[in-house]
Amino acid sequence: METTEHRIALLTRIPSLIDHCAALADGIGITLDVIAPDSGGWQNAVLVLLGEDVAEPPQALGVATVLVGTAESGVWAHAARLGADHVAVLPDASEWLTQRMITAVEPPGTPGTTLGVVAGSGGAGASVLACATARQAAAEGMNVVLLDADSLGGGLDLVLGCEDLEGLRWPALTESRGRLRPSLLTEALPRHEGLAVLSWDREGRVDLDSEVFDQVLAAAQQAFDLVVVDLPRHAPVEWARACHHLLLVTPARVRAAVAAARVAKRLVTVHPDVKLVVRESGKAASSLDPALVAQTIGLDLLGALRDDPRLTAAVDRGEGIPGGRTHIGRFTTAVLDEVCP
Repeated sequence: METTEHRIALLTRIPSLIDHCAALADGIGITLDVIAPDSGGWQNAVLVLLGEDVAEPPQALGVATVLVGTAESGVWAHAARLGADHVAVLPDASEWLTQRMITAVEPPGTPGTTLGVVAGSGGAGASVLACATARQAAAEGMNVVLLDADSLGGGLDLVLGCEDLEGLRWPALTESRGRLRPSLLTEALPRHEGLAVLSWDREGRVDLDSEVFDQVLAAAQQAFDLVVVDLPRHAPVEWARACHHLLLVTPARVRAAVAAARVAKRLVTVHPDVKLVVRESGKAASSLDPALVAQTIGLDLLGALRDDPRLTAAVDRGEGIPGGRTHIGRFTTAVLDEVCP
């Protein structure tokens, strides 16, 4: 239930307007108070919706107001007489009105920092780095969410060892275009050791619509201090552009570096802050020098991450990324110092 500070009031007696606005509010979990136009009780609402049957504006109306009605009713002239801030012609403006309700109840603040992690080639280790960085941030007390934007990646919940946790997954959000409250993510996502995770189920859709991703990312940036996104290298460039920082991960091998160079060219055209993480093999003789890889690709080197066979084995056993004082733990601390100083 909404608190009195988060009420939205609808002043009208028109049944069709009541039904339409109530359905929009119900779809985003907001309580709508329907009040007769000549009654009181709207004074502590954060948003007042005026039906086209309101003849006179409520006295001392100091909150944002939207007149809702139909295009045939001379609604704009009527809105001017009432002093309404906006006009929502229904049903065409349903999406706009829904978003207006959300921002009234949960006013937008400064977006949280968003870190995108991209693989330069298959098996680069970007998903592991994204998971480890997000988990380290949660361990340091940050309010952080991990978004698995790679629908074909197998699921980050497997990397973390939390596949069995109950909570919201991507397929449940595919119909939420324009209708996602930030608080829904904080309340409904599964949490593992303090880390909120949005991953995939094993039976639902295998694609991610750009509109859905945009809405989820915008809500996540409002709900969390840090958003870590595991981005597939084939993702739309707009997804990369929406991140504050980008990390490109590549193994220290020739073919992988060549592939990563192609991905890097795609990323730097849309983002000014792309840094490279080079994953070194445990056998030094089989790895290229990380500085040379960075120079060849043309990106600043953030650091080199050593392979850890114990990590791979733990993930395969369903135990998730090992905790404690590990190389990847120390590495992710350095990553967080870079993106969240």
